[in-house]
Amino acid sequence: MALASLLALLAFGEARALSLEEALLRAEAAPEVVAARAGEAASQELLRAAGQLPDPRLVLSVDDLAIEGDARYRLRDSKRMVGLMQDIPAAKKREAGRRQAAAGLAADGRMRELVRLAARREAALAWIQIYFLAKKQSLLEKSAAEIRLRQRATTAALAGGNDPDEALESLLDRQMLDDAFDVLRRDLRQARARLQRVIQADGSERNIALEATGELPAWLQNPEMAAARESDADSGFDDAAELSASQARVGMAEAELAVAQADKDSDWAVEFGVGQDAMGEAMMMAKLSFSLPVFTASRQNPRIAAAQRKLEQSAAEHQLRRAEFQRQREEWRAEEAALSLRIKRVTEETLPLLTRRIALAEAAFSGGRGSAATLILAREKHLDARIQAIDLEAERAAIRANLYFLLAGSATK
Repeated sequence: MALASLLALLAFGEARALSLEEALLRAEAAPEVVAARAGEAASQELLRAAGQLPDPRLVLSVDDLAIEGDARYRLRDSKRMVGLMQDIPAAKKREAGRRQAAAGLAADGRMRELVRLAARREAALAWIQIYFLAKKQSLLEKSAAEIRLRQRATTAALAGGNDPDEALESLLDRQMLDDAFDVLRRDLRQARARLQRVIQADGSERNIALEATGELPAWLQNPEMAAARESDADSGFDDAAELSASQARVGMAEAELAVAQADKDSDWAVEFGVGQDAMGEAMMMAKLSFSLPVFTASRQNPRIAAAQRKLEQSAAEHQLRRAEFQRQREEWRAEEAALSLRIKRVTEETLPLLTRRIALAEAAFSGGRGSAATLILAREKHLDARIQAIDLEAERAAIRANLYFLLAGSATK
């Protein structure tokens, strides 16, 4: 049984292979995504009620009720009326309310998309880490086998009276390899825990060790083109989900300003009623009333000014977020380019040189001019370079995933 499977069984009791596409699909049901969807649904319901007239009011009135004399508190000797009153806010206020609700819905929708992409990014990063750790573990196992061979060879040479330095070096290398296995086991447990948190909201599979299966997707080869294609972003990066969410907050501030400005318009109310007077004669009543916003300097204007300042704040924060977004993109671009160069050097220069070194060591050993320990050490160095290449590829894949989800727009699936 492979060491990876053995460690998984010891730690979790069961292992399960999971492709990246399956992990991304299951991340759609992460707790934070469910919560964001619920918030968007709530805003959708609020939009339905926005701009509606308030409920009418039933009015029961008694006028001219005597409180002294023989007719005191006698209702039949007073005017009695039943009526309905309807408040009618100004048309601009109702329109501003609808606009505010629509802006809130748009903001919640874009926030939901941002949260969804964040959950998918978390799942992708954890899966990528597990994927490359499995490759690294396979090479570490080969390296352990080479070290064991070298230990046997140096032990035999030491028994023959040779220098004990090589034997001591092999023991130190084995200790360093044990440390590498410890770090790898820790990283695997952490990556599995991160992936399980995103894709297993109910915790029903918390004792299952998740393994990465399949290959890296095509969008990790060129994340910027993939993100632009998925989001249909033809105009720079303004369609990215993070910037769309930031822009939606500006829209909310604009809607709040419109509400504050509409508060200067007069509301009105209408009331109708029927009843009887003290003589039993039928009566009808009609009233029309208006609000009088005559103290705007101390009431509406300060709220308008505050809303204007908040709009300026939101716009400035959006520009700051845009600049930060561009800085992050350029940093990841630079880091990806540097990693690609390092990977190219390792694969095209270092590994061929080490392969040549193995060939020379094999030729020397076959000709009786070299030792087995030297040959085994050459193989170990080659394995070390392959492990380094895997570490670099894992780092580059993580950066590409971050770049892809940073640039992804609302159409990204």
